[in-house]
Amino acid sequence: MTFPKFRWLFAVVAVGASACPAVDVSLPTPLDRFYFPTAITHLDGPDGGNGVLVVASTNFDKRFSAGSLIAVNLDALPLPAFGATPTSPVTQIPVIRTTPLEADGGAPDAVRIAAFAGQMAALPLSNDRVRLFVATRSEKQRVHAVDLTIGNTGALTLTCLNSNERDCSLNATSLNGFEQTETGIPRAPGAFGVALRARTCSKAEECGASRDGGSYECTQNRCLATFDGRPQEPVSDVMVTHISQADTPLGSAKDPRGYLVKLGSESMTVSERNFVNLSTGASHAIAVGARWNYVSGRFISPLGNLIRLVDRASWDSDSPTVVSTQVESVFRVAEARGIALSADEKRVYLLGRSPDALLVASIDDPGSDAPKLSVVRGIPLPAEPNEIVVLSRPGMADLLAITCTAAGVIALYDDQNDVLTQVPGVGIQPFGLAADRRGAGARLYATNFQDGRVAVIDLPDLATPQSARVVAHLGRQQLCLVRSTDVSCATDGGVAP
Repeated sequence: MTFPKFRWLFAVVAVGASACPAVDVSLPTPLDRFYFPTAITHLDGPDGGNGVLVVASTNFDKRFSAGSLIAVNLDALPLPAFGATPTSPVTQIPVIRTTPLEADGGAPDAVRIAAFAGQMAALPLSNDRVRLFVATRSEKQRVHAVDLTIGNTGALTLTCLNSNERDCSLNATSLNGFEQTETGIPRAPGAFGVALRARTCSKAEECGASRDGGSYECTQNRCLATFDGRPQEPVSDVMVTHISQADTPLGSAKDPRGYLVKLGSESMTVSERNFVNLSTGASHAIAVGARWNYVSGRFISPLGNLIRLVDRASWDSDSPTVVSTQVESVFRVAEARGIALSADEKRVYLLGRSPDALLVASIDDPGSDAPKLSVVRGIPLPAEPNEIVVLSRPGMADLLAITCTAAGVIALYDDQNDVLTQVPGVGIQPFGLAADRRGAGARLYATNFQDGRVAVIDLPDLATPQSARVVAHLGRQQLCLVRSTDVSCATDGGVAP
C-alpha cells in the first residue's frame, strides 16, 4: 500500500461495519481544510515572500464526494519569520483560508479532484501561471491538469485544464481506458508518481503534431505550444507511474507488467503509444536525468526491480530502450519508494522498504548508452520512508530530506559526513515533502497524512542539519479515524467548531 498504513484500520472497520451507518458520499468536499493530505508543492511568489503552497487532499475514508486541491498564499498567514528563534509550543495556524468560501461552498483557489492523490508536479508557464499535474488512484486512474494563476495582489485562482467545471476529475485523463479491450492493456492501475521532462527540439515538427486550434514552435531548442486559445506556453512530457501491475487479460493475474505513461502537458490526450512497457514490476516514482529517466520499482517476488532506466532518446519509437540496473542484487530491500538525483547526476538516492533504508549509488557516464550504477552505501532509516528531496550545498555533498511516515519524523542525511539527523514533532504520518530554498538554508513543508496538517520545518543553515526544527503547523488537526467524536471531523463540509 502506498499511502501510510493504518494497521488497526481494517479491524476497526470490520468490527464497526454492522453498527455504523454508511458514509454519505454526497457530502460536499470541504475546501477550508486539508483532509488526509499527500501531494504538496511550493511555488515562489512573483514578488518574493513566502510564496504559495498547493496541497492535495486524498479523501482517504471517502467521507466526502471527492478529494481537493487547495492553493494557499503563505504571505497571508502568520508564519514565523524564517530563522527566527522558535516558540514553545510550536505555532499553530488552524485557519488556512484568508477569504470566505462562496455561497455554494466553492472557492477560486480550490478545485475538486478524484480521491487518493499520489504525487504532484508543477510546470511554470509564465511569470504568473503554473500548470499542476496530480495523479490519483481512484476509479479511472485519473491524471489531473490544473492551472494556477497568481494575481498582482496575491489572489490565487485554480482552473481545470480545458474545462469550466470546478471538479477537475470530470475532464481528467484516464489511464485505464483500454482495459475493456481483448488484452486489457495497456493500462496503469494505481496511478501515483508524476514527473516532468521539458520537450526539446531542433525544429517544430519534433514537438508534436499540430491540430485544429493548436500549433507548435521550436525556440532556442525548447518546444512551445499554442492550443485551444490559450497563450503560448512551454511544453513538457508528463510522466506517470502506477503502483499496481497490469495483468493481461484483465483479471487473469497473468503476464503482469508495469508501465511508464507519457502525456503531453499541452493536451493530456492518451493513446496506446503513450505507454512504455517496463516489463515485470509496477513503478513508483521518477527522477529525471539529462538523458535517462530513473524509475523506482514496487514489489515483485522475490525482489523488486529497484531502478529501471528509460531512454528519452528512444521513447517515441516503437521499441523504447528500458534498462534494469540490477542494483537489487547488491542492495537487498524488497521494494523502492522515492528516488532523486544529485544536481550533477553523479549520484542517485533511493528509498527502500523491508528493511527501511536509503541507497546511495554513483552513476558512471549518465549520458551514455549504458550508464553504470555502483552502490556506495546503504543507510538504515526510521520506519516507512516515502518521499525524498535533495538540497544541494555549494562546495559540499548533498543534504537529503526524507519523510519517515510510521516514525513521524523528517530524516536529514548528510552525504558529506554520512550522518543521519532526525527532526521530531512533525505530526502523525508525514508523507509529502516540498522545499523553499532560503539562501544558505531552506524551509520545508511536510503533509501529515493522518492528522490533516502541514508541518513547517526551518533549516537555517544546510551545513548544520542539526539546526532543523519544526516552527509551525498549518491547518486544523483532525483525528477522525482514531477518535470519531473529535470536533475536527467535519460531517457537513462546513467549518469545524
